[in-house]
Amino acid sequence: MPRLDGYGVLRQRAYRRFWIGQWISLIGTWMQTAAQGWLLIQLTGSPFMLGLLGAAASAPLLVFVLLGGVASDRVNRRRLILFTQMLSLVQALTLALLTLGGHIQPWQVIGLAAVLGTINAFDVPARQAFVVELVGPESVGNAIALNSSAFNIARVIGPALGGLIVAAVGEGYCFLLNAVSYIAVIWTLATIRPAFAVPARPHAEGLTAIADGLRYVWRHDAIRPILLLVGVISSVGVPYRNFLPAMARTVLGANAWQYGLLIAAAGVGASSGGLVLAAFRVGRDAYRRLLPITVMVFSIMLLLYSAMRSFWPALGMLTLVGVGGILYFNSTNSLIQLQVEDRYRGRVMSVYTLMHQGTATFGNLLLGVVAAQWGTPWALASGALVCLIAASAFMVRARAEAVPALAAGTATD
Repeated sequence: MPRLDGYGVLRQRAYRRFWIGQWISLIGTWMQTAAQGWLLIQLTGSPFMLGLLGAAASAPLLVFVLLGGVASDRVNRRRLILFTQMLSLVQALTLALLTLGGHIQPWQVIGLAAVLGTINAFDVPARQAFVVELVGPESVGNAIALNSSAFNIARVIGPALGGLIVAAVGEGYCFLLNAVSYIAVIWTLATIRPAFAVPARPHAEGLTAIADGLRYVWRHDAIRPILLLVGVISSVGVPYRNFLPAMARTVLGANAWQYGLLIAAAGVGASSGGLVLAAFRVGRDAYRRLLPITVMVFSIMLLLYSAMRSFWPALGMLTLVGVGGILYFNSTNSLIQLQVEDRYRGRVMSVYTLMHQGTATFGNLLLGVVAAQWGTPWALASGALVCLIAASAFMVRARAEAVPALAAGTATD
């Protein structure tokens, strides 16, 4: 039975400071994300270009994220994250100066998104593995849920502020404020120390370490199907976020501020779901049962959202999409973190990042083509249907595996 003591993890000072600093930085990140998509649709008017933007942001993960996982297992994770955050500040500042100077071009927006994607290939695996060093393995599920809540509370505040700033003074100031927001997490990382010791990590060469990590994932019968499911959902379901500017502008007739509210609506749902989940200590078996249900909820809500043609119903439906999405993300992340050995943690989380974000490269391009040919709603609806099929297949497989296990247990009794 889940217990209501999950928020106790915030009593750990290092984690609490990291959580707050990260949250401030994420508000800036979401301001930039919202302004970046709006700027590109204003410059080009093309939903395909939005797909290309999403692909540019995720493509570097396909190339570099496994190396990022090796780096996370071989070097000091806190210092690695500190370095990536400094590089992210420079990226945001460059985008701000180009935009404020009136020199911004579509290729520059897309190119700088690729730069940030490369930085994230090293940042994300280290950041996810670093959580265990701050809170310990027993509290990792609650810490993941709280991290997700910070991400999604920022997704409420950032786009709403971003929409107001874009309407008032333009996209460039959103990028500038994002650069400033990185100072919070940089200062925090420079002054905290992890509370939990980490076992010795491998010192094999890069390619050997990557191959070793991939073998571990493939041979792990519990982790492998989760990662395959994540790959499908992240390819054709999660990219709905990149097509919000097209839905807002061409389907719902929204202005810049309303577009910010649409992004915020998904954040409201996600942060609410994450905060509820964070309050409970949920075990591995409960997460396993919850996972296919959360994907089905996400998929059905996304399918209904794709059918919306007016602003306020779409706003409400996006809130429910956010709830389903965060429950799915927390279930997959927690299930993997609870089952992986720490010496493989960075590399396994790099594979998770590859499946969660890297596969979106192909999905963004595919959905971009569908959106350009038949409209954004059809692109989102087709992705939602594929997600439903994947969730059903995962559930059938899980039940098929449970029957022999139950029979074996009965025979033993």
